[in-house]
Amino acid sequence: MRNESNLYSKYFTYIKPVTKLPIVKNYGPTIFSLLTISILLFFAIKPTVETILVLQKKLADSNEVLQKITQKANNLSLGKENYDNMDQDIKDKITALIPDTVSLKSIIQTLEQTAKRNEASISALQIQPLVLEPKNEVQVGSIAEASFIFNTEGSYTSLLALLQDLQTSNRLFSIDNLSLSKANEGTTIIMSVSGKAYYLK
Repeated sequence: MRNESNLYSKYFTYIKPVTKLPIVKNYGPTIFSLLTISILLFFAIKPTVETILVLQKKLADSNEVLQKITQKANNLSLGKENYDNMDQDIKDKITALIPDTVSLKSIIQTLEQTAKRNEASISALQIQPLVLEPKNEVQVGSIAEASFIFNTEGSYTSLLALLQDLQTSNRLFSIDNLSLSKANEGTTIIMSVSGKAYYLK
């Protein structure tokens, strides 16, 4: 116990003279007060500064999104203006490529005429089931698709010409799958095409 008191008294003898210095006596409380206020201010201001930084980041992100939306709106306006200034023949071709109704009759007729023009016979034509909804005149139309399977028979050159004809057809088609198989007799080839025709709904 005596050893511990001797140890503390040793430190006290070092600190006591420092506290008696004139500069410490005069400015010690002021420095301690300023130091305490600085620490308290730091912990009080830190959350506010962090909040300001987070808000600035959110504001920068919002400005970037707003800029992209503005650019998209400008592009849409420019696109509409370009479409309005188009030649009527081009507009008619676009309407024929992607009509504003599903028009299954035109899909069937186009496929039949293409096969007939290229001397190929149709063995099967199937349109996949569709959900038809009433057209909303106020809403901007979106592109929908009608899927079909189209089986034809003919020579290799006639089937190749048929495919090329579909690419340049008045109706827009996309081909998803294509398979070729040899018929039992002769040089006849069976071609099965699964694809899509597009329309505005």
